[in-house]
Amino acid sequence: MPVWSVRAAVAGSLLFGALSAPWPAQAAEPRLTAALGNTVLTMTDIGPKHTQVAVNDATVFEDRESETLSFVGAYPLKDRWIALFQADTGIKDCPTRFRILEIGGPKPVVSFPFGSCSDAAEVTIVDNAMTVSMPLPAGGGEAAWTFRDGRIARTR
Repeated sequence: MPVWSVRAAVAGSLLFGALSAPWPAQAAEPRLTAALGNTVLTMTDIGPKHTQVAVNDATVFEDRESETLSFVGAYPLKDRWIALFQADTGIKDCPTRFRILEIGGPKPVVSFPFGSCSDAAEVTIVDNAMTVSMPLPAGGGEAAWTFRDGRIARTR
């Protein structure tokens, strides 16, 4: 049973900012393309506050609320892949939320946004589940969410 532990504070190499020029009229090119097994994951900025995530050219979710959507990482989990995304909301009280995309089952599964509003996430994979932990605001300890069998739940 492999255990993966990765600290994922967004660094400049993972943060994809908005374009400074006006949005082009032609079709947008993906800003991220990743091969996860036999699956191709793409992220495309469609316009301001509009990022599209697709699996094998089929859109699985669109973020129309965040200032920036970033790809944190992809993690193998048994016979599938789990991709973690960070949404920078631009909201002072809660600047960061996360989403998980599970690839490899009958169809991709996308979690609802979760997190303690911190961008200092730690990912752990144990027993066919992925846990994302992060500090609570104002030094209030730590919170964690676990993704297992296509569902996410707060576990701490």
